[in-house]
Amino acid sequence: MRIGKVRYLAPVAALVMVASACGGGGEENDPEQAQEELAALPAQDLNAAPREDLQDGGDFVWALTNYDEQHNMAHTQGNMANVRRVAGAVMPRAFRWDAEGLPEPITDYVLDAQVSDDGLEVSYELNPDAVWSDGEPITSADYEAQYLTWSGQRDGDFELGGTTGYDLVEEFVEGDDEYSFTLVYSEPYAEWPSLFSPLYPAEYMEDEELFEEGYFKAYPVTAGPFGDVEFDDTTERIIVHRDEDWWGEPAKLDRIIFDALAIDGQATAFDNGEIDGFYLGYDAAGYQLLQEREGNGAYFTRAVNHGHRFVSVNAGSPELEDVRVRQALALGLNTDTLAEAALGPINWPITGQVNRLLRSSQYGFEDNSGELGGYDPERARELLDEAGWTLEEGAEFRTNEDGDTLTLTWVASDDFTLAQNEADIGREMLAEIGVEVDVQQVPGNALFSEYVIPGNYELATFVYVGSNPYAGDSAGNYGGPVSGEGEDAEWGNNLSFHSTQEINDKFAELQAETDPDRYAELANEIDALIWDEVLTIPMFERPGLWVMDENLRNWGEYGVASDYVYEDIGWLAE
Repeated sequence: MRIGKVRYLAPVAALVMVASACGGGGEENDPEQAQEELAALPAQDLNAAPREDLQDGGDFVWALTNYDEQHNMAHTQGNMANVRRVAGAVMPRAFRWDAEGLPEPITDYVLDAQVSDDGLEVSYELNPDAVWSDGEPITSADYEAQYLTWSGQRDGDFELGGTTGYDLVEEFVEGDDEYSFTLVYSEPYAEWPSLFSPLYPAEYMEDEELFEEGYFKAYPVTAGPFGDVEFDDTTERIIVHRDEDWWGEPAKLDRIIFDALAIDGQATAFDNGEIDGFYLGYDAAGYQLLQEREGNGAYFTRAVNHGHRFVSVNAGSPELEDVRVRQALALGLNTDTLAEAALGPINWPITGQVNRLLRSSQYGFEDNSGELGGYDPERARELLDEAGWTLEEGAEFRTNEDGDTLTLTWVASDDFTLAQNEADIGREMLAEIGVEVDVQQVPGNALFSEYVIPGNYELATFVYVGSNPYAGDSAGNYGGPVSGEGEDAEWGNNLSFHSTQEINDKFAELQAETDPDRYAELANEIDALIWDEVLTIPMFERPGLWVMDENLRNWGEYGVASDYVYEDIGWLAE
């Protein structure tokens, strides 16, 4: 199914205004200086404070960008950053990572986990104090059920987003009791700490109906410092309450209120005291509104974020199946201009360097874009000619031998000005190489569920945020398919609907690699292969710019640590 093509023309003045902001206030960007500034950023910025300095109690209103309905993160529709924020407060996670990306078990759930010398076995010792909110203990049966489902082995209609990591387990071996087990791999899996984060109860992994519906606008069973989850469809808020039965360090807050707000409205909501913290990122108007409040009631984080913004390219669309067309798009879009339009107004370093698998703070980070990362409309036109999309004399847009016009639908959220501007600027750029782009503004809360995830688009801009420090975790985004072949292929979390056997093989090699030099080399090789296939067109590494009430602590930009210690988030005691 394809969405209808609707031309949406932005006022020319808006494009001129965005373009005039590209230099960050009129000053020419110096990539070398920007690289130094980026390298000087800390790995994380959480406005930290010891637990003993925080008051007991209070609410924290946390702005999210969407009111997501599916909260089973194994499900294709549940693999969303906003869902992870809620799940992190109420569901078990086996491991967390420090600012440098080093793993450690969360002993509230996993007392210890040891890998064998040959890297083929990982043994887990579970915390017997850990219980689900229904009173049932959290045992190896829950871990086994999740492994069987998330690996794709279970019979039934399970709409999995990906199988990364779980599919490498050869055998699940019960331990001496229900609180121990061992995973056996056919070859070493260096990224094993990424599994079981989050963990769901066995029955919700074993039954396909419960898998689909159990965590749909609900958390029927929880096991975290917070629980008793309320979904309010009217206000589009999700409220979690401190769990008094939690066996770990008690949560400092009484409640976290996740408030789904339009991105463009979050800065105003903060300024009005309606929310306590939000991701400001590249909201130029929001930055202008709030910048005088920094140090005057508001705290601005500045650190390396674990995400990047890009143009997603639906290679499964008939118009984009030919790699030469996708490569032409990469060469026809000036990503430096798009990056400057986003980052210039917020005075964030613009380096022109992006890596899909590694952040700039991680070992081995390189830019692998090569020629395809540059702006070369002449070469783009040559590639389109080679692909059979020619520009007849006097024509504005290219056609093929059947007379079909090369027209692409670019979907953009109607509540995010930057996304609309990116689409409008991109349309003008691609028109220069003879590609017609129809920009369709769609509801922000439907962008993924109704357009991107089902493949009802050709181009869109959004962000991938890492859920752990491992480059191999991106296999689900760029590899596959999860199941089936050809027209029957199910691509799960790969929203480009295309990959190659070489990319899949390289991911398998990466996940087994324990040598850091070879690991980084493989990550960069994969990034280069994805560039060749143009599954996405990276624009910039996302800024770690959050804004919060200055008295809110242990929240903000966590970098490659990839999540918060929710029980430590709280308000500074007076």
